[in-house]
Amino acid sequence: MKLIYENDRWVANADQRQLHISGNEEAGYRPYQLFTSAIAGCFGEMVIHVCEKKRISYQGLTITPETTREGTVNKITHIHLHMIFESISTSDEQLEKVMKLALKHCSMVQSVNGTIDITLSHERI
Repeated sequence: MKLIYENDRWVANADQRQLHISGNEEAGYRPYQLFTSAIAGCFGEMVIHVCEKKRISYQGLTITPETTREGTVNKITHIHLHMIFESISTSDEQLEKVMKLALKHCSMVQSVNGTIDITLSHERI
C-alpha cells in the first residue's frame, strides 16, 4: 500500500485499487469512518466464518456501526455494532455465542481491546 497526497486528499493505492481519504467528506472517506469500517468489516468476516463453521445459514448480513467520539481531538471511545441477520437459522442464544466468538477472534477488535469500548446488538428480519 502507498498513500499519496493530491488534490486536498490522500489517495491510498493497493493492488490496483484506490481509496480516497480526507477530512472533507466530499473529497473522500474520513479517517474515523475508515477506522470504524475496518473494525466492523473484520468483525463481520469473523461472524461469517463462525457461522460457516457451525453450519448456520442466513440469507444476508448487514452491520450498522455507530461511533462515539469525545474530547478535543475527537478520540474514538465507543463503537456499537448492530447486526441485522436476514433469515438466520439459529436461536438467539446461539447467535450471542457466535458474536462473542467473533469478537474474541477479530484482530481489529483485539487491537483496540481496553482502549475502545465495543458493544453489540442484533436483530432478525
